Amino acid sequence: MGLMGLMDLQAQTTKNIALSNKAPVTEELTFDKGDNITVRFLFDEDSNSLTVSVTSPKRLFVFWSDTRYRKVFSCHHWFKPEKLSYAVSGNVTDRFRAGRNFRKGIHGCNRRHVFYRWLECESEGIRVESKRRTLVNDSLVQTFYIIDSRTRSVDLRLRDIMTLNQTKQKGNASTFEIDEGKDFNIRYHITLQRDPCLGRDDEIAAANGALEAVKKNYTSLIKKYASKKVYDQESLDAFMEIKETLLAQFPSFSPTSTCPQIQQAHEQYNKLVDSIQQFNVTLESKPVLVNEKEEKALNAQTILANARQLDKMVSRWLVSEDETERADLEQQCRSLISETSLLIGSNSGQTPEERNAVELFFRAKQYFKKIVK
Repeated sequence: MGLMGLMDLQAQTTKNIALSNKAPVTEELTFDKGDNITVRFLFDEDSNSLTVSVTSPKRLFVFWSDTRYRKVFSCHHWFKPEKLSYAVSGNVTDRFRAGRNFRKGIHGCNRRHVFYRWLECESEGIRVESKRRTLVNDSLVQTFYIIDSRTRSVDLRLRDIMTLNQTKQKGNASTFEIDEGKDFNIRYHITLQRDPCLGRDDEIAAANGALEAVKKNYTSLIKKYASKKVYDQESLDAFMEIKETLLAQFPSFSPTSTCPQIQQAHEQYNKLVDSIQQFNVTLESKPVLVNEKEEKALNAQTILANARQLDKMVSRWLVSEDETERADLEQQCRSLISETSLLIGSNSGQTPEERNAVELFFRAKQYFKKIVK
């Protein structure tokens, strides 16, 4: 039985590795004679790929498929690249010989010995990147593409790796000796710690935008009605209409999100919506005082401009056949109504210009409610 068969009878080494996006993990492995290699694992979630690389102070030699010793080595232990079952590149004048230390490390009959492919993926749903295979390697690199973006783990198996010594150089021709080799027979169980927010920038921006919008309107509401009191039915009706408009404009989010940034924005948003729902004012009588301050003047131009803008958006909504555009227009209309209602409050205007602007705005609002149901 060859070395590989003997090792397969022994307990296979299993190592667990956790990888997060673009945060490499490395480990040092040692050959029996003391040489070492560095194995590096890198998960790139953007391309959904896993890359394994091996580096060493010495040059490296590996097989890219399971290969029996007697198939590729002559009786004098010279390596015959042309006998391989796969294409491999290199200097055609180079020569390779199995060194004495290397042969001593192989148990049993050399001719029956099997070398295993240096790195094998044992998981399904993985595509191996095709690459140029060379005889003499300064480093080894293999990339695995993960087909399903939901895959959370990948199993790899590290097998035979050999080191090379250059023993002779004549012109462009070199002679290499395979100095040491080892079947590491390590199974790596790699856990992929995926970023739940990756690729969701638009959703994050939308969640934060909704939060800022509801926060702005809630702040305006409690500022306008800081005393939580009104003194006539008209003011109470105005408050209730503003509140109703805000709740229609800002419905609560019910689904949960795996992205913490989105989930946190939604939770804060829902708390503010609940605060609007729970915010109320009371109707109280107020004595008429001779020195009572006059009503605050309204910005007639702003109210009139908002009324015209509301009419334009409703007109655009009527002719649009795009459901997304219509939903966006409806949202803009509701936002404009809530902002203008907060601006007007219970004030009907002191001057003819103000009263005309308020009347036109209320007409535009009623038209919106009639058309956009």
